[in-house]
Amino acid sequence: MEYETVFDVTQGGFRQWSFSAFGLIFIVVGLAAPTLIRHGVIRKPSPWMEKWFPRLFLGFALFWTLTSFISTYSDYRGAIDAMHTNRAKVVEGIVTKFKPMAYTGHGMESFVVHGVRFQYSDYVITAGFNNTSSHGGPVREGLPVRIWYLDGEILRLDIAKRPNQTLQTDR
Repeated sequence: MEYETVFDVTQGGFRQWSFSAFGLIFIVVGLAAPTLIRHGVIRKPSPWMEKWFPRLFLGFALFWTLTSFISTYSDYRGAIDAMHTNRAKVVEGIVTKFKPMAYTGHGMESFVVHGVRFQYSDYVITAGFNNTSSHGGPVREGLPVRIWYLDGEILRLDIAKRPNQTLQTDR
């Protein structure tokens, strides 16, 4: 059976950078707050708030941004390393027990291949595959697949190619 790769963590690059970069907005606000207070853009708070709030705000923004970047980037590097060092397991077979995520929901989509259960969601930040069928993902019940995975995270997803169909014409 011939397969087509629809997801490969080693080919996509670091996809989660925007999640961490969102924290940069709050870092800028934390840095700008003292200036905005001095120029009257923000109403002058109590002396304690004027001194400590921008520092605490900036400190938390830095902590959140760095922590989210380190967490997502280490997940990504771990996934890449697992593929390059052959630590990823491989399972091949037919998708069974497929449970799609509702389009409006924030639940998990799940399925089983040869007794190995996978679950993922568009709303979970991960280096692995997380494109649900309700948002255009390719996984469906009965689909032949080959999956490289580590700790339940799909690192590469191959889907069986459809055999060439011949067109029938009326004569």
